[in-house]
Amino acid sequence: MMYMPPTGREKGEGEQPDPAHCRRLATSLGLPEALVAVLLRRGHTDEPGIQSFLHPSLADLPDPDLMLGMARAVELVVGALGSRQPIVVYADYDVDGLSAGAVIYHFLKNLGCKQVHYLLPHRLEDGYGVHEHLLAQFRENLGPAARPLLITVDCGITDHRALAAAQELGYTVIITDHHRPSSTLPPAAAILNPHQRGCPFPCKNLAGVGVAFYLLMGLRRQLTGEGFFGKDEPPNLKEYLDLVALGTVADMVSLQGINRILVRAGLEVMQAGFRPGLAALAESADIHGGGAKGTGGGKRALYPEDISFVLAPRLNAAGRVATPETAFRLLVTGDCAEAGVLAGELEDLNRWRRELSDQVYRQAREQALATAGENRSVLVLADDDWHHGVLGIAATRLQEDFNLPVILLGRENEESLKGSGRSIEGLDLLTAVDACRDLLQDCGGHAAALGLSLHRDNLEAFRRRLDQEIGRQLAVMPEKPAITVDWYFADGRIDAGLTSSYHLLEPFGPGNPEPLFRVQGPLAQAGVVGSNHLRFRWQQRDLNLPGIAFGYGDAGVHHNHEAVELIFKLRRNIYRGRVSWQLQAKSIIPTT
Repeated sequence: MMYMPPTGREKGEGEQPDPAHCRRLATSLGLPEALVAVLLRRGHTDEPGIQSFLHPSLADLPDPDLMLGMARAVELVVGALGSRQPIVVYADYDVDGLSAGAVIYHFLKNLGCKQVHYLLPHRLEDGYGVHEHLLAQFRENLGPAARPLLITVDCGITDHRALAAAQELGYTVIITDHHRPSSTLPPAAAILNPHQRGCPFPCKNLAGVGVAFYLLMGLRRQLTGEGFFGKDEPPNLKEYLDLVALGTVADMVSLQGINRILVRAGLEVMQAGFRPGLAALAESADIHGGGAKGTGGGKRALYPEDISFVLAPRLNAAGRVATPETAFRLLVTGDCAEAGVLAGELEDLNRWRRELSDQVYRQAREQALATAGENRSVLVLADDDWHHGVLGIAATRLQEDFNLPVILLGRENEESLKGSGRSIEGLDLLTAVDACRDLLQDCGGHAAALGLSLHRDNLEAFRRRLDQEIGRQLAVMPEKPAITVDWYFADGRIDAGLTSSYHLLEPFGPGNPEPLFRVQGPLAQAGVVGSNHLRFRWQQRDLNLPGIAFGYGDAGVHHNHEAVELIFKLRRNIYRGRVSWQLQAKSIIPTT
């Protein structure tokens, strides 16, 4: 079952906002009607609401004391600072965890704390979460007289056994996490998690780094009230928002409300390029942003997609194929020379990660094609030589190729296989896998992505039963809904002013998806490029934009000057430091 380009008709014309109201707001705000229409459709119904969304302000951040457990957490950190006891920051190995750990570690270092340490689990050797053996080894190194304070970031809320052991080892525990807790909370002296029962904090979808940043806000307020900074100005927390934006975008949490405020401000800080590690990483990746100077077109603005597709993969590469410490050190170093060396190491690791993931992808795709006639509902593929750190990446690519859920498994030991799964839109892979739990050794994740392990002897039985379970889900799944269009250019002309103000809608992501627009008219200079893609131009008197339609090379719509119905996203095209806009087609349907 191979992927085919969407051909469904759009819906949404009947749901367009009131034209007169939209026109009045657009005139008052000095914005294109199309942009205002998008905001109206997403619930921003008046001028103040639209202004607040387009120009988010740090002054609108909620009070840190609204987060349950904040007072106690602040008290414990201030106490550890005053008694000069060790503070251990235990951070997860992905970008959210690393940036959250860097925020707290760097802030405590800047306060003059001499006894602040960090501890990072290894993805392949340890796995996700807090681990007793790491805490025990580190506790021994601190010496018997130490009374360490342990702060977990982006993990801990489900690690009951490890945190009980931490208390027995003499740690006082603060959990900062954003994952959903179970009905029983783990043992800890303080917990910061907006999802915990009874927490009045208004934003439940902070990333781990967002929770960590709120701890900084609470600490600064308390230390300022106690006269800790004397006659000096308290630290400006805005300088940490580059790390907050990094982790928030990378973790793909909802980019509304508080997260939108934090990311927009963080991108401004990141653009200033004062953090040596991020500036060096931007330069090594040659994205000409973040204060770095590349070899092509010089400095340019830094965009959210630079985080998603350039910076985050390089930072994640360290944890996937080596040790996350390289990435963490890059985020906390103040030395430009060290930053350059570490950025170079991450570039090499990312290159290796790409090679490994490409190799796994090619081999897995060959396996899938070799059994294409079996008409399966899921791909469960295994090979002892596949690297665990890249299985999720390769599974995502295969899911897109075959439009099927995919599970890839590699060797864990002589008896077991371990791997990652990725689902298709609308299908709950975790529920299907749970129905096979008796065949598994371990499993965890969510509907769209998961990890699992099983005994080798159970592989075929697991494959057959999972195929049946997913087949049952697919049988009752509704048909894919029609494309929802945010704005229809009824006169066949795209508003030329849209490209100059479009950035105000960013950052895009969960909770704030890229808008879809619809227009009718002829394509110009249309032709097939690559394996099966359609390249074209949209030309009108005041606008001339290139366009690309992936998978439409053989769709029979590349005859120039024939009218089509075009549904598209507006995307940046960045090449050698030069930035331009292009149309990325979602659907092209001939109208003649």
